[in-house]
Amino acid sequence: MEYIISGQNTIHKIHYATSSNYSKLYNGDNAMDSNTGTSWISKQGRVPHWIHVDFGIKRIMTSIIIYPGKKDNYRTLKYCYLQFMYHNKWFNFARVNFEESSTWWGTTYKNKVIIDLGGVDASAFRIYIPDGATYNGYAAIAEIEPYIGHSKIKYFDERLKGLFFPVKNGFLPNENSGFPNAPRQYRGGRHAGLDISYYHKEKSYDPLLLTKETPIYAADSGRIIRADWNYTPMNAKEWRQQSQFYQSNPDTFVKRSFGGRQVWIDHLNGIVTTYNHLSRIDPGIQKEGRVRKGQRLGWAGNSGLLGEAKGNNEGIHLHFEIWIDGYYLGTGMQLKDIKKYITWIFVNCINN
Repeated sequence: MEYIISGQNTIHKIHYATSSNYSKLYNGDNAMDSNTGTSWISKQGRVPHWIHVDFGIKRIMTSIIIYPGKKDNYRTLKYCYLQFMYHNKWFNFARVNFEESSTWWGTTYKNKVIIDLGGVDASAFRIYIPDGATYNGYAAIAEIEPYIGHSKIKYFDERLKGLFFPVKNGFLPNENSGFPNAPRQYRGGRHAGLDISYYHKEKSYDPLLLTKETPIYAADSGRIIRADWNYTPMNAKEWRQQSQFYQSNPDTFVKRSFGGRQVWIDHLNGIVTTYNHLSRIDPGIQKEGRVRKGQRLGWAGNSGLLGEAKGNNEGIHLHFEIWIDGYYLGTGMQLKDIKKYITWIFVNCINN
């Protein structure tokens, strides 16, 4: 079975399986990505279609909301069944009708159906579309939302959905070392962020290295809680001495950071983002000031790195961190799960 990450900074996974996928772009993730604009779409066929959701452990649920999807802007579903498993067999718990007959309006269509479960304790459920329940042989579901009371069971953390990628037309790292949790030998620690080194121009996807003229943008609106206007660079001797010290003292208070010139933003919802190694900061960015999503914060650089200490342009990139309720994105997670999460966050504005 495939899976998605459940909630924020977490190793919990929600597995799913589908009867078929129209293509990789329309797989089961789309039915659980907190976005009704995307859909899981099955292959075409006069056969049963289904999507099976498995939490791995039993959990209580009071309702499930289903949003039917579309294929090429056409509706696909007449009805479906919500099924649970009992004695290793699926049984129909409720029929879900998307068509509704009206004396005055004829047949109308419901774009959202709330199923009152009355309170169940189950580890898995299935949305089952029998042969004859589709208009043209395709099945599409835009979103499946289980609830406990008024609390939705979250798949991904919706606070992160749609953050602005801080480098326009930027690429995700080519190397695993550019993702959170990669070891950092020169300072005796682990990477807590995302290293963005390449971008492309509007009319070409050829990767170009960031330069000290590459603008860096705010991932979301918020309040500036750090802006290093008084940053002082190290020389090469100082940098090597500090590197040697931190390799054997990784937990020591960091008085002069290898992150260089930085800007931090509190997005006032439990999310904090940081932007490191900047060559300079935009004059409009001041501590305690407000910032808009997509506003320029400064320009990429190599501040805090050996290249700056040696007086050259070696290592120019943006080190970008996302902190969620006090933990960096990726804490305790495997690399493949971090990549999945980051791709979900920036799906509409990155190239990978």
